[in-house]
Amino acid sequence: MKKILICLAILAVYAAANTCTETVFKYTKGSLLPNPKEAYHDSSYFLENYGHKNEWSHKLYYTKGKIDSLVMDPMEEGDSLHVSYFYWNIDESALKGNTSEYIITQEVSGDTIIFTEKHYSKDTLDGVHITKITGSYISSRAYEYDSFEEIFFSNDTLYDKRLFDYSKDTPRPGTLFTVGDPSNDFKCYEYETRDGETDLRETIEYIKTDKGFKLKYLEESSAGYYLREFFMVNPEGSSTIRKQRPAVKISPKARYFDLLGRYKFTK
Repeated sequence: MKKILICLAILAVYAAANTCTETVFKYTKGSLLPNPKEAYHDSSYFLENYGHKNEWSHKLYYTKGKIDSLVMDPMEEGDSLHVSYFYWNIDESALKGNTSEYIITQEVSGDTIIFTEKHYSKDTLDGVHITKITGSYISSRAYEYDSFEEIFFSNDTLYDKRLFDYSKDTPRPGTLFTVGDPSNDFKCYEYETRDGETDLRETIEYIKTDKGFKLKYLEESSAGYYLREFFMVNPEGSSTIRKQRPAVKISPKARYFDLLGRYKFTK
């Protein structure tokens, strides 16, 4: 999966922020800095409808505030659930070797927390990903995709700057930035700058629910739309759906989408 540590950010979040953009940033780093008293990421729903309806969902499980497994439901008749496992601060000897597994190690350098994540697919190392987090900055280096990413605030704008072919002489840049709706504190807009042009990419909404809140991302074009919803629940509101772990099977979709539901090779 692409950029799994940044993508693991969806696995737990902080409670309601003052603005939509602040909530998105906290949600981006939340699972790596868990707070047992705050809302966390419980499940996700994705619906891609560009000529062909394609939907799937995630259900997350935690041990002592940290992600330990993720169950993906392809939501297709005849297809079964798929599981990825996450292990914290252990060595490769704990791997089962027959599924999708992640080993995450953590260290501290000054005011920076550093997470190193290794992804294994059936006992084969698929990639290494390093994420560094401070209070107001996130960087992410995905070696398997030769990319580098920085996420930070500048004034009231949340920037997501990316470099592809990072190790080459001429890396290819890409920039996303999110700004708040001036008339609605719970709505913001993500734009993408490419080849000197800037276009609206997604509308993001913070929506309260009975158990917490959700972040709704909607991308629309003349060709169709793409919906992503991330459900955050308060500690006492955890869902009890699918507590029984299904048999392991790696999803074809999991090979092409990261945990945020984005295409792995979006550049």
